[in-house]
Amino acid sequence: MSGLDMNSLETSFVLNINPMNEERKDKLNRVASNYRSHNRSILTDMGNSMITGGVAAIINIIGTEIINLTQIRSRQKKAWEQMRQKECMFVDSLQSVKGQSDFYGRQSTYGPLDPSDMNFDGITLKANRGGKEVLKMVCHIDTMKFDHLFLHSKFYLVVDTIIFHPYRSFLPNLKANHIEKPRANEASQDEIDYWNTISQFSFEEHQSPIVNIQMEIYSSWINELVQVYQDVKLGSFSVNIPINERDLTDSVYIYSRKQAIAENRPIINMDGDCFVVPRSYMPVAANNPSWGTGEYKMKVVLSEKCRYNPKAGRSKNWHRDYKQLVRMRNHGKAKNEYLNDVVTTFRDNGTTILKATYTPVLNALPGMLGIGASSGGGASKAGAGGASKAGAGGASQAQGGASGASGAPAAKSSMQSKR
Repeated sequence: MSGLDMNSLETSFVLNINPMNEERKDKLNRVASNYRSHNRSILTDMGNSMITGGVAAIINIIGTEIINLTQIRSRQKKAWEQMRQKECMFVDSLQSVKGQSDFYGRQSTYGPLDPSDMNFDGITLKANRGGKEVLKMVCHIDTMKFDHLFLHSKFYLVVDTIIFHPYRSFLPNLKANHIEKPRANEASQDEIDYWNTISQFSFEEHQSPIVNIQMEIYSSWINELVQVYQDVKLGSFSVNIPINERDLTDSVYIYSRKQAIAENRPIINMDGDCFVVPRSYMPVAANNPSWGTGEYKMKVVLSEKCRYNPKAGRSKNWHRDYKQLVRMRNHGKAKNEYLNDVVTTFRDNGTTILKATYTPVLNALPGMLGIGASSGGGASKAGAGGASKAGAGGASQAQGGASGASGAPAAKSSMQSKR
């Protein structure tokens, strides 16, 4: 991440893999040893319990209606409602470009699902906007369910910490309606004043906000029968975080699992589970088989949604609001489309995935492309190509950044994997 000017970022997402500390590793290894001492073998083949999966698509539903042209006001009301609904939803995704560090710290001679020496201990996800933190979530493996690693070959996650700044959030998502912040030298004062009014998050205007985070884990491996399993979905996790104004402290939503348990308050659950990552068979010697360290990759989808107030605020004079929104949207279309484009750069190494979106200035573009260079290889070049033409095939990461910023579904990024 060195060299990034966080103040120049429109949006950035940083995903860190939490390493398992030695104390937890020792506890896990003791449990593994206990199971082995009772001659409880670990399954060596996942068989029919695994289903080859692909990246789940994020679907954007666009209603189409037959509009009676004689009822202009009715048509405008429906168009306004659709615009309001779009601005009440933000979706963006972050995923591995070349894969994470391996799931285990060393090879195993016990079997492909031996959980000893796990490196993985949950994730830390951060979302930033304009150089300021919007969201931070920390989750770890549920140590109370270590036995499930041996009984079911699955692990579970718990949410330890959540910090969310609703007034810095991605709502209202006006970019979903192609409405950008007006430029002072091009827009009227009326447009600027109206933007300053509608672009601010308000609990009265944006009701029942919810933050949702979904995580999916995929793996590829080869078994003793030389059968190759490619990009198999091992499991998924999901957490819904309802944000109530009364729960804020100094305008910030803060959740601590440790504190909630101590005060006997409800905890936030992470739904879902995941199979442990299979180790690939290593035919070093026929009489002494061993298994590798477990390759995997991840996809995380962040969404924010709310309901607009149908009886107050902008809804009281919806027709004026509709005309202003249309005027500002059309004004935005008249600008130079190239300068309105975005450059999305990816950085992916053993423990961190970074996705950052910039607004390029024509003469600064080469420098910004230089910032994107990383261990992700061609990822930053793909981001630059996608900034103007949303590069085809595996180089479509930039389109994912642009579409996510506008509330549209994030395009599937290239999921290259090391074999």
